[in-house]
Amino acid sequence: MKKVSILGTALLFLGASGLFAFDVGELAKRSDHGFKPVVVKDWQAPDEKTIPNNMFGEYVRYGKALVQETYKYIGPEVNDPKMRYAGNNLSCNNCHLDAGTKKYSAGFMGVFANFPQYRPRENTIGNIEERINGCMQRSMNGKPLPENSKEMKAMVSYMYWLGQGVPIGAKVEGVSLVKVDRKIIMSRAADPIAGEKVYKEMCASCHGDNGQGVKREGKAMGYEFPPLWGKDTYNTGAGMFRLIKSADWIVANMPLGATSDARILSDDQAYDVAAYMNNYDKERPIKANKEKDFPDAVVRAADSDIGPYNDDKNRHQHKFGPYKGIIIPAK
Repeated sequence: MKKVSILGTALLFLGASGLFAFDVGELAKRSDHGFKPVVVKDWQAPDEKTIPNNMFGEYVRYGKALVQETYKYIGPEVNDPKMRYAGNNLSCNNCHLDAGTKKYSAGFMGVFANFPQYRPRENTIGNIEERINGCMQRSMNGKPLPENSKEMKAMVSYMYWLGQGVPIGAKVEGVSLVKVDRKIIMSRAADPIAGEKVYKEMCASCHGDNGQGVKREGKAMGYEFPPLWGKDTYNTGAGMFRLIKSADWIVANMPLGATSDARILSDDQAYDVAAYMNNYDKERPIKANKEKDFPDAVVRAADSDIGPYNDDKNRHQHKFGPYKGIIIPAK
């Protein structure tokens, strides 16, 4: 009985102190570049007519094509086995909408000017090539592109071109995600059962009753509407598999046609449907070595479902909430 009491007191202390919970302030401190960033408002994508007719322009155009039709160039069904870097038939464009130019859809505008940067998932300073390869191994369920490959250089060139005129370290309005109401995620767990109802009413007509998407006919042609679970989609290491990240993306982008200013789903609906589509009863590729993600628990994403946890919350609560006692707000 005494041992149980001591353990309970220790866990209570850890949870109350926030020493090992996700610390927003600590993440901001580690991400600080040492100067106040300029905020760029009213960003507009450059006119494609300005892409030069030279080698750089060729790479920019190819980079955009890779983003829009990833499956066509480096997908698992392309003819050349050496070019099969992606492990599914998705495209970068499925998440980074409008070739990375739609606001609040994890866009590419200005991202080039924000690398190198601190990456909590790896607990290191990462470059833009490493960030792209993170997506290749997670959202695309594939393998890394060689950093000196034409494909990597093309993607980086496209992001560079999109970021023209954006100062180093600047924050472009709309580059991140809209946040679902944090009062909701702090106060209640997401409800996959309620999310199933939202999915059937608002999502299934495009993504299918079983999340299978609508595949185009032919080889290496990708999807008209991407699968949300199953064998041919993002794996368990992708950002979209994490509840808060997924809900934040969904609320300003889905169903198709939604924007940050004209939302279709409520914050509660986005939170619940994210839990439904990423529930453990859904088949999904498994990310190898995921246990190595977020090695420092202080800056581990609150919705990461991989422990061990040093707070008093279990895996289920980290996966589905509520996040009170897990997220320590910045002071």
